[in-house]
Amino acid sequence: MTESVGIVVNKSTWSFENFFAAQGMSLVINIAMIVIILFRVLTIIGVAKDIIARTNKLWLQIFSLFLVTILSPVIGLPIYLVIRPVGYKRDRLPWREAAVMNLVVCYNCGTLNPKDHECCLACGETLKIKCKQCNKNYPHSYGYCSHCGAPNIE
Repeated sequence: MTESVGIVVNKSTWSFENFFAAQGMSLVINIAMIVIILFRVLTIIGVAKDIIARTNKLWLQIFSLFLVTILSPVIGLPIYLVIRPVGYKRDRLPWREAAVMNLVVCYNCGTLNPKDHECCLACGETLKIKCKQCNKNYPHSYGYCSHCGAPNIE
């Protein structure tokens, strides 16, 4: 009493067995397709990670991914490399330049702050600690107390 609705296919044409069972030129084409798809996916992932590390502008992040996804990595990637921001979000001044400019790096978020500030401008974390020997405050980033020379050991 059961009626057959259609034909059941034993194996899908997209199975790995059929994919690599090909011989000759069709095997080379199948492997080339895998390489191209892998290159495209890895390029999109790489561009996504790079643009997120370079800017917080959502429109630029979406546009960059659009370039590489829609225009293909061959055309979109060189365009992206030209228009992407030069620096990274987390670029900071080298510590010597920061010392000359009388700046202190926040140990919590990495923001540069003036030495005379007690708290970080970005995250509010205290920038100075009290020396255990002379009880005077000095920047947390210093290795030794600037007043008595005691080591910054917690």
